[in-house]
Amino acid sequence: VTHVVHAAASVKFDWPLAQAARVNVAASLNVLALATNCPCVERFVYVSTAYVMPDMDGAPILEEPAPLPRSAQALYADCISGRMSEAALLAETNHPNSYTLTKAIAEHLLTEARGALPLTIMRPSIIAASRQFPFPAWIDSSAGYASFAILVGTGHLRALVCRSEAQLDLVPVDDVTQRILSACIGDSRPMQIRHAVVGVRHARTIAQCWDSAQRYFRIHRVDKRPQGRYLGPRNARFRIEDFVRHRVPAVTAGMQSRAKKRQAQKRAARLSYLNKEFTYFTTRTFNFESSVPIDDTFDGGEFLETMNRGVYRHLLECDDKIWVLGGHAHPGHDGDARWVVGQRSGNVWIRGACWLTTKLLRRAVNAVTVDVPSFERARAALPADATLVLTPSHRSYLDFVLCSYLAFARPDLIPIPHIAATMEFARIPILGRILKSMHAFYLRRSQGAPDSGLAERVRELVDEGNTLAFFIEGARSRTNEFLAPKRGLLRCLQATGRTCALMPISISYERVPEQETFAREIAGEPKAQMRFGVLIAWCIAAWRRQFDLGRIHIACGDLVLLEPASDVHAVSHAIIRQLRGAMRAAPADANDPLSLDHGWTEAPSAEVWIGANTAQ
Repeated sequence: VTHVVHAAASVKFDWPLAQAARVNVAASLNVLALATNCPCVERFVYVSTAYVMPDMDGAPILEEPAPLPRSAQALYADCISGRMSEAALLAETNHPNSYTLTKAIAEHLLTEARGALPLTIMRPSIIAASRQFPFPAWIDSSAGYASFAILVGTGHLRALVCRSEAQLDLVPVDDVTQRILSACIGDSRPMQIRHAVVGVRHARTIAQCWDSAQRYFRIHRVDKRPQGRYLGPRNARFRIEDFVRHRVPAVTAGMQSRAKKRQAQKRAARLSYLNKEFTYFTTRTFNFESSVPIDDTFDGGEFLETMNRGVYRHLLECDDKIWVLGGHAHPGHDGDARWVVGQRSGNVWIRGACWLTTKLLRRAVNAVTVDVPSFERARAALPADATLVLTPSHRSYLDFVLCSYLAFARPDLIPIPHIAATMEFARIPILGRILKSMHAFYLRRSQGAPDSGLAERVRELVDEGNTLAFFIEGARSRTNEFLAPKRGLLRCLQATGRTCALMPISISYERVPEQETFAREIAGEPKAQMRFGVLIAWCIAAWRRQFDLGRIHIACGDLVLLEPASDVHAVSHAIIRQLRGAMRAAPADANDPLSLDHGWTEAPSAEVWIGANTAQ
């Protein structure tokens, strides 16, 4: 044995001092004694906490021994014997709880007892999910900040005692681990104290943490809708909110069954514990300084999202790879109108259309699911200076709606686009103007000659920094086969002289709304003209639950770059290949569209026809 790392402790803040001292002090001295009896030991690394330093009122907190009012041995004896009350000892040492006090005592006693054994004291702040290793968002403990995220995310924590501008120093667990390993192999000094922190430059405020958790878990619903009501001091308003939002629900839930009563009591205890024991940390900003600062690639805002994702996946054991966008299987918004108004982007027409879409999808579709990782990979690969252009597959008029609806619901995946639509839509009374207000722009069917008006409109939209969308197949596919790509709009994009990142989006239907119409057309009937009345009739039928479209799945392929020197023909076929690769064929089990493997099979590279039975 060449190195000993002692990371075991009780992190419970409300333990009696004598019990905390036995675990955090006596046990640490025992491990040190074991290490000193190993003849080959080169270094002892003790994992403490950055909060052994008392509140410094914003002053820099340095990597130096924690101040104590008298000898650590005397304080330790008082902790064990009980000669002094716990409140008196904490007041004397200026510590908030038995945890930080016993860790400070342990640091001093280990330093005194180490003899010639080199010692490194590692002081992490609030350890959170991993940033990179073993993979992003890994977490296995609900202690500390994770408990806060769980209670906010499940909609149970509504009022928090804090100072909203106070900063929380959340450090990734793999960064702490890296510092521990570096202390083992890189330290040469016989005695060293190191902070494993992110520092005030990267730390985020309580309000930012609160908003981030609510935003994430409103999208990824687990239980109740997150709805914060109060951030501030422990005053009369907090007591009212605490009683109404925390205590009353716990009592009413406890009246339902014995199991729910136990669960409600446990949750109420956690809420009370958080608002009592964590107040010291949520009302102060600790200005930790570190001799080994975290690298500049760390982004505190992004890490909050990583932390939320880790809690959702690994502690709440939910799957965020396939996300339900809408339909009967969607958990709901606790008020569709409130959700629509609260979204970050979209004009009044888009918000109104999304409200209606939410209602219709719930009545006509089992589930609209989204392959989130595929979109995240594409967004990560997006060049900083490129114009984003969505290129969805085209199987139904519903494709127009779903692209904008996904963008409205998840602007972190795609922004709301300006969608190219055929001029036939512009000629429909009322609907043409409404669609234009919802970011549609119109183009004529290709007559073999360049459309100068379209090229100018595309240039304007690109210069304004907008996201565009168009259907590279042109018309809807009647047979579910991919049609030959159209290249007119690609040439308009290329003529802008900018790099365009084309995002292929495959929309797979269990049954398309136009299924019967397509069957008649394939059988030889003429193509029906687009009319506003047909749309109204379809909406009424959907509202009355007169048909069921089953499941719709949305996935993203890899980005295809269109540059000024690109071969447009090759780019168009590359988009079709990506669309085909992301497309899904028929459900493996039509009775369970959300089953294992999500009930769908990957489409082969050859085109697959899933037409209406009559057409087949």
